[in-house]
Amino acid sequence: MRRSIQQMLSQTKAVNIVEENVLRFLGDVLPFSLLDEATLRQVVAQCELHFFPKDTVILARGGPPSPYLYVIVQGGVKKTLVGESGEETFVEVVGEGELFGVLSVLRKEQTYLDVIALEDTLCYAVPRQVVDRLISTHPAVAQYFLDFSIRHYIAPSLEGLERARYDLGEEGALPLTLPVSGLLREPVVTCRRGESIRTAVQRMNAHHVSSIVVVDDAGRAVGIITDWDLRERVIGQNATPDAPVETIMSAPVITVPPQASLYEALHLMTEHNIHHLVVAREGRPVGMVSPHDLLLAQGSSVLAVTRELARAHDVPSLKRVVAQADRLVSFLLSQGASARHVGWLVSDINDRLVARVVAAVEEELGPPPVPYCWLVTGSEGRREQTIKTDQDNALLYADSPPNAAESVRSYFLALGERVVARLVDIGFPPCPGRYTADNPQWVKSLSEWTESFGQWMREYNREELAKFLIFFDFRGVYGDLSLAAELRRRVQHLVSAHPQFIPRLALLSTAIAPPLGFLGQVVFEEGGDRQKHLNLKVRGTVPLVDMGRLIALAHGIEETNTFERLELAAEHGHLPSDLAREMVDALEFLMQVRIRHQWQQRRAGQPPSNHILLTDLSRLDRTLLREAFKIIRKAQNYIRKHYASTAAPRYPQ
Repeated sequence: MRRSIQQMLSQTKAVNIVEENVLRFLGDVLPFSLLDEATLRQVVAQCELHFFPKDTVILARGGPPSPYLYVIVQGGVKKTLVGESGEETFVEVVGEGELFGVLSVLRKEQTYLDVIALEDTLCYAVPRQVVDRLISTHPAVAQYFLDFSIRHYIAPSLEGLERARYDLGEEGALPLTLPVSGLLREPVVTCRRGESIRTAVQRMNAHHVSSIVVVDDAGRAVGIITDWDLRERVIGQNATPDAPVETIMSAPVITVPPQASLYEALHLMTEHNIHHLVVAREGRPVGMVSPHDLLLAQGSSVLAVTRELARAHDVPSLKRVVAQADRLVSFLLSQGASARHVGWLVSDINDRLVARVVAAVEEELGPPPVPYCWLVTGSEGRREQTIKTDQDNALLYADSPPNAAESVRSYFLALGERVVARLVDIGFPPCPGRYTADNPQWVKSLSEWTESFGQWMREYNREELAKFLIFFDFRGVYGDLSLAAELRRRVQHLVSAHPQFIPRLALLSTAIAPPLGFLGQVVFEEGGDRQKHLNLKVRGTVPLVDMGRLIALAHGIEETNTFERLELAAEHGHLPSDLAREMVDALEFLMQVRIRHQWQQRRAGQPPSNHILLTDLSRLDRTLLREAFKIIRKAQNYIRKHYASTAAPRYPQ
């Protein structure tokens, strides 16, 4: 049953009552609550009232784009996905006061899910053209859909959700966006601080568990004892079973809250190399997550890849791990993973791969003459690489006596050359510009690297510095990491010693203006094929990355990840929190669009490109791009005002 609100108003004497009811209802639902009353009345006048009996398929997977954005008044719907085997995968339930059909309306593409009425359901149906007009004329509505898209940008992903079990050779994989609480089954086993090791072991045996959480008198987790602790610290070190548990427990205990996503659990377990992750609410343990739990839930996960990496010892096996990691990235993207999450997880894997290769080459060459550290730079240094691009790396080694300098350098030149070649062999593309450790220019001692950074700051050359900015994002991944920490300390000292560097860098970091026309529309460039396109990296992500780097250098923020740099700057009062939040959202959105574009190219057998065609973007894409570019322009104006003064720096301290 379908009736327009206007028809209802014309056929009833209670015109004001009906209209006010609809206004009141939609006025409490985002994004309509963002509208002024006059505009909302116009929307109401064009709405329709749709009734769907129980079990009605309202939107069918593979069907045409939804002509309406639906707001549920009464009832509810479920979203499901049916695979080739006929098995139904449940996605979510949408209830009263919530929307459905959003992505289909916004992107004007086929419907990717079956949407079925769980019971008799009544909806307000807002025509697609009304939604389009609101996006074009109301920035707040456009921002709402920008935020919505960042959370749910899975246009190609739902197809991947169905395909993932075949891509990864596993069945029943759960989305990584689910909370870890969904994996908890049995109550966590605990013991109190002061109880004996014997008591703890008896409790572990009684519950058939491999770990026990040690809690204080308030019930807060203070440590954990695992089978490993018992083997190494009791049996291996002949500890007495009657000793208190705190003598062998591992502390502090790593925890996550129940609402943390599987992404966060995976990241913590791989980062800390732990096999038991305590789930705690306000410090009190409520459950435990193990690799077994995650593997059962997730099929091919980061843990599975790192486990395979632990068994890889030659080029063919490492090459297989790289291919498996690429499939994992596709899977993560297919499930709507944020670019930020994927970047961190990919970095975890890449760091381990690089470390394995460097260690193998070091063994071939013999012990290094002095301590050294393998550095990654650019997007890998910032933990922002998703789809694999070319290598960016360098070598840092400790200063050596003058009489040994030549032989020391020869060793590390050979190390750099072999490692880069080996990385190419296993699937890491070479860098066309040779910003890699097989180039003698990027193999240096600590003093030489210090001098290079000092020269870039002292002898300011705009074109040269632009080429070398990626080195300011260096991060140590193998060897003596204290060398990387010392170099970071020296770079920060150099920034303080050269007060004109930050103002100059501010001008350079805001030099790429967002592609917005006089009336605020996105301006596309015309290529040789006469098709309009846009370089999402150069015109989108790079300006945000550059500004994040500038702020970090100006305030001694050691973190290299752009998201973290912006959030830390806001946390310490160096950047307005609302501006930082907008920059983070814009960066996430632009990276998502770029990743989606490159992923589609890879699936089509094409090399990844940063150039996206105007014809590949929906009206919503272009609207959200415009909003993201406005944020970039706003941020650049702030940076120029507060950091680009040639007089004494006026940036927030």
